[in-house]
Amino acid sequence: MDSPFIVFKFLHIAAMFTAVAGTVFPEVFLHFVANTRDPRAIATTAHVAERIGMVVPVFFIGGAILGLLAAWAGAMDFTAPWLIATYVLFVTAIVVGTLFTDPWVKRLRGAAVASGDAPSLELSAVIDESRAKLASAFLMLLTLVIIALMVFKPGA
Repeated sequence: MDSPFIVFKFLHIAAMFTAVAGTVFPEVFLHFVANTRDPRAIATTAHVAERIGMVVPVFFIGGAILGLLAAWAGAMDFTAPWLIATYVLFVTAIVVGTLFTDPWVKRLRGAAVASGDAPSLELSAVIDESRAKLASAFLMLLTLVIIALMVFKPGA
């Protein structure tokens, strides 16, 4: 394992750590704030989550590229079962985020802004969407499984 492998591996880990933190923290925090049913706090928090979400893809894409470069520099097998599983889960997480959690944040912010000072029925309905809660929980589980695959490299 020579120097380029270590450098790419470090940069991959740093980028992915930043991407995951930029995804998980705002989403979990937003669910907590949403449960207060305070429209102003929800609107502000959702706005911040959306702003953070605008830069997170750069870290995910950069981290993925750096991971591939690390695997190349370390002469790793790109078709190792643990890497293939990671690729599939990574794409799955992107799809779930794009189709479920991102639209929920937009709906939540819109309903919070429209509510004014008191939570409306529409806002309460968005807060209580079980699909959004399940999608968030699923994303957290995917994140943990991806981390486990990357650390333990089963079958390697």
